[in-house]
Parts: sequence; structure tokens; C-alpha cells
Amino acid sequence: MAEMVLGLMIFVTVVAFGIHFAEVGYLSLRVHEAAVSPLWDATALRVHKMMPNEDKIGDFSMFPNIAPAVTRDANARYRDFDGRRSSNNSSSITHVFTRIDSLEVQCEVDDRVEFDVPRSLRPILMVPQQGDWNQGDTTPDLGNATDSVLDGVYENVGGVSCTANARLQTLPSLTTTFLEGDSGFFKEQHAVLRDMKACASGRAINGECKGRYAILLGDFAFADTDVSGQCPLRPEQPDVPCGENPAYYYGVRKVFDNNDRSAGRDASDFARVFVGYSPIDESGFFMSYRGEEDDYQEPDTPAGEALDAVDRDRNTGGVPDRPAKRRPSKECFLGLLGC
Repeated sequence: MAEMVLGLMIFVTVVAFGIHFAEVGYLSLRVHEAAVSPLWDATALRVHKMMPNEDKIGDFSMFPNIAPAVTRDANARYRDFDGRRSSNNSSSITHVFTRIDSLEVQCEVDDRVEFDVPRSLRPILMVPQQGDWNQGDTTPDLGNATDSVLDGVYENVGGVSCTANARLQTLPSLTTTFLEGDSGFFKEQHAVLRDMKACASGRAINGECKGRYAILLGDFAFADTDVSGQCPLRPEQPDVPCGENPAYYYGVRKVFDNNDRSAGRDASDFARVFVGYSPIDESGFFMSYRGEEDDYQEPDTPAGEALDAVDRDRNTGGVPDRPAKRRPSKECFLGLLGC
């Protein structure tokens, strides 16, 4: 009997605090869930849209609206700490020794999460010199160290990070005195009722939750109907955007322009030496994209080719088989006539 009495004194304390600590751990997971859920919701929202704009193709104006939207939704759905159902009138959960309430979710744009594009000066083009090493242009236009070939198409807007916190309260049902005092078995106070801050990540520092969860967002794709069309070649108007998909046309041309168009003019110089003229402008922009609806090849002569007096004899029309065959041409190597 004496051993049982002594053991019960310890057992009661262990069981009471075991239940309390288990409730604290279980309820804290609800705070973690409330912070992570809006991050996954954010992946379903629009980050940007490709626009048929010659100078600024990528429209990221809708990105700042993501964090406020998922914050409102998470606070509404997790008001009762249960995101599986619509919130009821209760804003707290009460267990045997513990209560949790006052949940707050906060998401914001976080530029510490980023997927930036390579930025640097353009390389110096080397030109061969007779009887000597290659020499670079003494006054090259290298741009700026912050330039990127995707400027005007892609923006590094960062990601979204979320945190959440709630109040954990020790209830008076947890016995605060038990066999203590001057005549008691225990010399220390059994329990002190406290209010604690539960954080979604880590512990509160000076009463503030510092930990956050973050996610990098991006839907950099031509997935919309108005930007998924094909872009047939317009040989007579190479600098006119295709009507089916001008956003894609402008995006490709922007990258081409940012990269200083062609890297040098050596091919044209080579043609002039052997033939007397260059059949094409190396810095000209010729862009063609044929989609699956055309079986990935030109089934016939591009529309308007008959109006192209310069390149008409060199354009290909292809035939509906694989591999595509080149149409007969009046010109051959390097555009040389009469060979």
C-alpha cells in the first residue's frame, strides 16, 4: 500500500502533464496546417500573363494580389482550426487541460525566394586577323552587367511566404497544487497556468513568430488559348507579327533583340567574298512556329511567298511526308545563280 501511494503521487503528475503536453503538440499542428495550406492554394492562382505587347510581353501585375487572397481565404477557413469544412461559429478548441484560439494567418510577397535569370555583359566577339591572334572589337557594345536576354519577357518577382500563430492557454482544470507546501510531499509548485504563443514554424522569440514557409511561384508558359496558336512564316513581311500568336512572336523577338540579334556578320562577309552578295540579312528576324495541327511541318508554300521577290526562290514549302523535302530552287550554294 505504501509503494502504491508513493507511486500514485508520481503517476498523477505524469498523467496530467502528459495529457497537457500531448494537447499542446496536437493543437500546434493545426497552426502549422493553417500556414502551409495557403501556400498550396497560391499555386492555383495566376502569376502572370503573356501579352501581345512589343516592349513588355510578360504582365506580372496580378502577382501582388496572390498573397492577400490566400491570406483572407486561410483565415476564413481555419477560423475554427479545421480547414476540412466551412468554419462554424467557434473560434477555439478546448480539450482537457488546454485551449487554443485567436488564430492568425499572414502571407506576403517574399523576394528572398527567387529564381532569377542569368545577367551579364554580352561577350566580346573575336575577329580573325591575318598572321595574328584573333582580335576583339575595341569599342564593343556589351550592354550592362544587369542585362538579361529575358528582360521585358520575364520578371523576378519572388515568391510567397506564410506564417501563422495562435494562443495556447493552460486551463484551470490542470491542477495547480498537489501535495505541496510546508507539509506537502513536493516542495515545488505543481503547475503555473500560462498563455503561450503557438507558431507554425519554430518557437516564438520575444512573443513573435519568426519562422515562415515559402514557395516559389511561376506559370511561365503559353498555355492560354490566345497565346497557344501557331505562327506561320511570313516571308514577304518577316517583321510583322503573326496574327495567330503575336505574344509568342514578340517574346521570341525580344530575346533575339536583347541578345544583340546575330553574333557578328561573318557569314555575310563570307558570302560576299565568294558570291558577291549576301542572300539574307543576318540581323533580320525570321520567326516561324507551326503547331501540331500542321504535323510540325509546312504542308505547302507559305501564304504570300509569291510576293517575296528577294527570297522567293530560297523558301521551302515542304511536302506532307517525312522527312520534308526542299523544293527545286534556281539558286544553290550560298545563293549563287546559274550553277
